[in-house]
Order: sequence, then structure tokens, then C-alpha cells
Amino acid sequence: MRVFAWSDLHADFALNRGAIANAAQRDHHGDALLVAGDVSDKLDTLARTLSLLRERFAEVFFVPGNHEAWLRGGEFADSPAKFAAVRDLCAGLGVRTQPARLGGADPPSAVWIVPLLSWYLRPEHGEDSLYVAKATEDTSQSMWSDDLFVRWPDGGGSAAERQLRENEAHLARSYDAPVVSFSHFLPRRDLMFSTPQERLARGAGQPDRSPAFNFSRVAGSSGIERQLRALGARVHVYGHQHRNRDRMVEGVRYVSHCLGYPGEGAAKDASHPKLVWEC
Repeated sequence: MRVFAWSDLHADFALNRGAIANAAQRDHHGDALLVAGDVSDKLDTLARTLSLLRERFAEVFFVPGNHEAWLRGGEFADSPAKFAAVRDLCAGLGVRTQPARLGGADPPSAVWIVPLLSWYLRPEHGEDSLYVAKATEDTSQSMWSDDLFVRWPDGGGSAAERQLRENEAHLARSYDAPVVSFSHFLPRRDLMFSTPQERLARGAGQPDRSPAFNFSRVAGSSGIERQLRALGARVHVYGHQHRNRDRMVEGVRYVSHCLGYPGEGAAKDASHPKLVWEC
């Protein structure tokens, strides 16, 4: 069995829906697909997109991103309630949100897929933040939509801590085959930045189009890194930044393969899912 990855599909855009439909025409009936969040904040759009992919792949796994947490209406009391509805939607479609073993009976012909719920940690909320100071940033982050559309209940720690606690049962079990994990948010600070080799391959540096925005404030949490290491993951897939990367760091292959918004450079490289594992 082959395992493919795709994230940040943003299916609210017609161009993206076309790319998703085109990619779904390929023969993936023996393959698995990991969808690492940010398909849509609208449940009907999320359902249509995941249903289409589920028809084309033998297995589809999903973790929600920040867009799935958005509340744009009075249907849900808070974002955890919205996430519960997303989980129920996935169950009804046969889309997996829990760990599963795929492949043959022998470990070399099998793989464990482990979804990791996650959120970002802002610098004022703990040392696990991936924050890096930026001289031109607007510290109010007034342009960040999550501050308008996401609501977490009081108590219980930060949103990042809440989400990571949901994964603890996965860490307590044993895995008899290689593990591929995935989250929406970034697990490491260094993944935000291009390596010299990547910059050389891309050509001249691009200007900062949003000097007031500091992505690192909302990038992810190093708590995700501790969890994937505890699992012994061989590959970890993530999304969120709309920067596509594939690199080895300390024995783990980290892959970001985001369709992103129409017109972004990421879409040129991610018009189809990316192969990340083959049994």
C-alpha cells in the first residue's frame, strides 16, 4: 500500500475544487491519503470534499486545521463542539481520525497511520511556542482571522495543551510496524524556514508581502514534536504554512504538501497528493 499526503485544500475556492476533482481522477483505489487540515470551515464543503476523496482512495485520514475550528454562525457553542461535529462527519463518511494499521500482516509490509490533533502556542502562553521575533511585526496580529472566528472555553489550559492531551492514548499503545504521523500545525521552529539548498533551488529571495504579520506566533508547538518522537514516527506530515517542504531532521522525514490559496506558489507544486510512504 502507498500513502499519500495533501493539506490546506481550501475547497471554498473554485480553482481549488477543480484541482481536487482533477487529482481524484487518478487511480488510487489501493492507496491511503492523509489530509492534514484546512479543507473548509463549512461542514457541507468539508463533507463533499472528503466524500470525493474517499471514493478514490482505499483509506482517507483527516485531522482538522484552524479553519475547521471557525465559528461563522450560531450553530456551535465553541470550537471544540465544532471539532466534535467534524469527527462525527468523518465517521459517517468512513474517513479515519484515529490510528490504524494498514498493509499486510508482516511488519515490513505494514504501516501505522497516527493522526495527531494540534494547535499553535503563542509566545505569551508557554515555552513550547515556535515564536521568532520579527522587527516589522504588528504584535496585535489584528489581521489574524482565528481571533474573530475561533472560541475556546475557559479553563483546561491553552488550546494547544487541550489538543495534545487528546493524543495521549496514542502514545500509550505499542506499534508493530513503522509509524507515519501527521498534524495540521508545525512541530518544529526550523521547519518554518527554507534551507540554503532550498533557497538556491528556488532562485532569488522573495520580498516579504506581509511585513506586519509574524507567522511564527501562530505556527504550531514543540509539544507536537515530543509526541511524534514518542511514537517513533519515521515520517511526519504537516501543513498550515503553505510552504512545501520535504526534509530529514534527526532521523524523521518531515513533509509539507499544501495546495494553499489560488495564486500562491505552493499550488504549483501541490496540484496532486504527494507520495510519502510505500509498504
